[in-house]
Amino acid sequence: MSLQNSTEQQMLHDSASRWVTGDAKQADRAARWRQMADFGWLGITLPEAYGGLGQGLAEACVLAEALGTGPVTDPWLPVVIQAAGLLAACGTAAQCEPWLGSVARGESVIVPAVLERGRDWRTRALATRAVQTGPGWTLSGRKELVAGGAWADAFVVGATIGNPQDYGLFVVARSAPGVTVTPLESVDGSGACRLVLEDVRLSESDRLAGADAASFERACDDALVVACAESVGAMDTLLRATADYLKTRVQFGKPLAVNQALRHRMADLSIACEEARSMTLSAVQALSDPSLEPATRIRKAAGVRAKVGALARRVCEEAIQLHGGMGVTEELAVGVFLKRQVALDAMFGPPEWHLRRHAALRPVGAALKEISQ
Repeated sequence: MSLQNSTEQQMLHDSASRWVTGDAKQADRAARWRQMADFGWLGITLPEAYGGLGQGLAEACVLAEALGTGPVTDPWLPVVIQAAGLLAACGTAAQCEPWLGSVARGESVIVPAVLERGRDWRTRALATRAVQTGPGWTLSGRKELVAGGAWADAFVVGATIGNPQDYGLFVVARSAPGVTVTPLESVDGSGACRLVLEDVRLSESDRLAGADAASFERACDDALVVACAESVGAMDTLLRATADYLKTRVQFGKPLAVNQALRHRMADLSIACEEARSMTLSAVQALSDPSLEPATRIRKAAGVRAKVGALARRVCEEAIQLHGGMGVTEELAVGVFLKRQVALDAMFGPPEWHLRRHAALRPVGAALKEISQ
């Protein structure tokens, strides 16, 4: 396994990092989104036939790591990796044509709306239901929190169809009759919404016929690893910023960096960053293998998010503490990184939840072997 970026990947990382520290800080949300489209980042993993770049998970993670150094909180991850990724994988050409090209050009924002409060769509039927009515469908239900939904033009909605075990995905336009979108503030400022569907009538062409629970699981797995890459970028930035602060902050006539206890804590944070990077690279390699079994894929994604999510929270909290009183002020960006990690946990589940998922999916033989040792 190569632990180094290719020349093209390094160029992508460097150009994105320069943009994050330069133009991105001066632009508003709409301007940033247009610039990301001009760079081709909104279509980085989309097929070339729809205006995308046709790149893979590794390139998406390279870009996410650079965006994490900002952090850039625009809904790039749910739009490109989840919603557009689902359309590209499961939609027909007639369904992909009007949406994917528009997403890649930055003209439309489409986000996934699957999660429901108190329900795990993997084990329980969703409360949102789709009933077949003649040649079309009628959708009813609500999604309490849709990440990036405040800016969305359309939603990929998950619903139960027929039997509780049956699962369907539908593309629902924001402007469709019966759709109510209530914007919600999010802790990182990325914007979310509450989505209410009241007898929304859709045609058969609005259903992603090739999508099911397994396809959405695959998109979620990719998103988890990309989120880990973003966390790695944030952790590296915080590590450098904290080291610089300890070198320049003087107390009792000496820089804080000469304090041995603080040096030990910084060493621990450096190790945490390397652990997170190594696990993310390992997950990228594993999930890029098309022959990987679904259960193994899910377990790998859950394991890496459980570990990296916990490490990212720890690094953020330690960075704030090592900055002292300045760490909790708006003057420094340290607190923004913690808010972003909290938002990622809300979007994809906290580390503890993924740890339980990983344990539940572990082969019984492997678990018994560990116990016997």
